[in-house]
Amino acid sequence: MPQVGGTVRRMIDELLIRDLGVIEEASLRLSPGLTVITGETGAGKTMVVTALELLLGARADAGLVRSGAEKAYIEARLAPAPAAAEDWADGEDELIVSREIPADGRSRARINGRLAPVSALRDVIGEAVEVHAQHEHVRLERPAVQRSLLDRFAGDAHARNLERYRDLHGRWRAAVSRRERLDDDARERARELDRLEFELAEISAAGLDPEADGTIASRLELLEHAEELAGSARRAELAVGSEGAGEPLGAAVSALRAVRVDDEAYRSLRDRAEGLAAESAELAADLRRFADELELDEEVLEELRDRRQLIAGLQRKYGESIETILDYAASAADRVAALRSEQDEATGLDEQIRSLRAELDEVATTVRRGRQVAGEALARAVDGHLGDLAMPHARFGVVVEPTDPGPTGADTVRFELVANPGDPPRPLATAASGGERSRVALALEVALADVDEASVIVFDEVDAGIGGATALAVGAKLARLAHGRQVLCVTHLAQLAAFADVHHVVEKGVRGGRAVTTSRTVEEDGRAAELARMLSGDPGRDAGLRHAEELLAEARGRRAG
Repeated sequence: MPQVGGTVRRMIDELLIRDLGVIEEASLRLSPGLTVITGETGAGKTMVVTALELLLGARADAGLVRSGAEKAYIEARLAPAPAAAEDWADGEDELIVSREIPADGRSRARINGRLAPVSALRDVIGEAVEVHAQHEHVRLERPAVQRSLLDRFAGDAHARNLERYRDLHGRWRAAVSRRERLDDDARERARELDRLEFELAEISAAGLDPEADGTIASRLELLEHAEELAGSARRAELAVGSEGAGEPLGAAVSALRAVRVDDEAYRSLRDRAEGLAAESAELAADLRRFADELELDEEVLEELRDRRQLIAGLQRKYGESIETILDYAASAADRVAALRSEQDEATGLDEQIRSLRAELDEVATTVRRGRQVAGEALARAVDGHLGDLAMPHARFGVVVEPTDPGPTGADTVRFELVANPGDPPRPLATAASGGERSRVALALEVALADVDEASVIVFDEVDAGIGGATALAVGAKLARLAHGRQVLCVTHLAQLAAFADVHHVVEKGVRGGRAVTTSRTVEEDGRAAELARMLSGDPGRDAGLRHAEELLAEARGRRAG
């Protein structure tokens, strides 16, 4: 399994294509290193790239289904399974992804045999497989990818600065967000604070005392019935006093005291009579005292009624009992303290935000400087490769421009190209033709080979518009790029194919009166004949074979060098 920097690279072990375009069935066993796919024009070799794009979630068109077939089917096996496929791999060491395109109806995707949204294909294998097709959107043209690649190219010191920036940005944004929330809540907080302070003042002014206020009801009842209670007490006093029950009780005691005998039963009766007489006298005195002390005080009565009404009003607002009202007041006081703390926090956050922003801007400048230095180095490296790829006048550039701080920095990063002398710099997507863009992508990939995490890179017709020595240079660079990863290249040039570790040929034939396309692997002893066919159309001519042998020797020499 190929590795880069000690990291195991994911690769495609096998690619199966059935009834896609002109391909009836093609099964390609793939290996680490450089794999080339060749074939005559119209044989369908580009369909291999189309198949991989479909496995990456590209839009499916029923017109891609081979005429007469019910559906097209593409399947790839990757090993080991990409990290993003953890939820699909079920602990397996490999991952199988497939796409089915019916001649009528919606396409279906499967990951390890389970139905999956088409978008999940890119999520699962998009970081591992990258396709450079001439007429499709290229990953390297996306600003986020350009920035990420430049950051990795910039090295470890820059990575540490970027990590520090991200930490500061997270803290700064958190403080700003908190401050904004406090601002958004300021009016509601002020309203709540006014309400709570009014309620606390109202409760505090009442001076509630659970013990004293708990007797109001009984005191009111006593005062409201004072006259009736006093009259009842005086009548009761007469009934039990000396003019009532007291006189006969006294006579009973005198009678029992008149005879002195030492009899326990008799003594008990006398003691009970004496007790009743004493209790009667004491009760009469208490009744008289109660009646004397009980007098109607209209002022006190009115005060108690007002107090009862005040407490009832508080109970309707804050609780059913005095204890509940006081509990509410304690909670309200805590909330007031929290609201006032938020006001103080807003003031403190302003200073924190200013401090963090100053530090963030300083680190952002360092990050920008690191990107600019790395961009200049990357441009020099890419320009050197472009010169070898028959684009000697092309100039690659990296533009780093300040912008508002974001999670990845305070810059925008843009890869630009001057394709011809006198042309203005343009973004990669519009600066060059399809073939030139493929060569620029190749130059970038080689320059970024040590930092780009894609483990499978696919080029479609990267050799468009070149030949001879330039084609050899392209082949050498592809071979270099294939160190530690898997590179697939669709080509029509023998000079490039000579550098292949694995060579597949896509061939068109006739079966049952219909044109069909299949694939085969060119064994080592047959490579010269296939290269000769690509050179002259005749695999058996001695001159073509000699030339093919020379190309193979040249490729081996360059790879060894």
